[in-house]
Amino acid sequence: MTPAPPGPGRGRRSADDRRAQLVQIGLELLPTTPVQELTIDEVARRAGISRSLLFHYFPSKRDYYAAVTRAAAELLWTHLLPRPGAPDEGTGAATVDGMLDRYVGWVETFRETHLAFVRGAAGGDPWVAEVYEETRRRLVEVGLRTLGLPDDARRRQLVLAFFAFTEDLVAQWVLEPTMPRAELLALLRDVLDRLLPR
Repeated sequence: MTPAPPGPGRGRRSADDRRAQLVQIGLELLPTTPVQELTIDEVARRAGISRSLLFHYFPSKRDYYAAVTRAAAELLWTHLLPRPGAPDEGTGAATVDGMLDRYVGWVETFRETHLAFVRGAAGGDPWVAEVYEETRRRLVEVGLRTLGLPDDARRRQLVLAFFAFTEDLVAQWVLEPTMPRAELLALLRDVLDRLLPR
């Protein structure tokens, strides 16, 4: 008797599709679970595969965590940039304000993941630090371009300092909101304008 063909969604996935699925599951868990605390057994269970099969696609737990971290950084990057055709697309004050607003929203949604990401980078975890530094380099470039400022060493230092200040303040504010959200955003913009007057 010839077996029936597999139903929709039951066919074998390609290796790339399976890796993408596993990373997506990690991303879905991030709002409540820092990446270093993702349970491989839970990820495998959600994917409907065995733990050992997960390690066929990612040689180690660290490789899996690194892939999820990089995917999360890409999501943050995409989230921060204005969508094509949006009112704040381009350069200038509206774009800067929109990016700050979206960054605060990101930390509000992914608080634990954000803290784990920053602390992992500060703690010297090499795979977190690598993704963290790549993300910050890209943010500096976009920040200078959005502000319409020349890209030189001095301004790069100042933009990096602003990001460090923003990162720390927003992380603390999310845990203990000591001012209204609008006031927080106005404060961030004021600090940026003082650091980098145009």
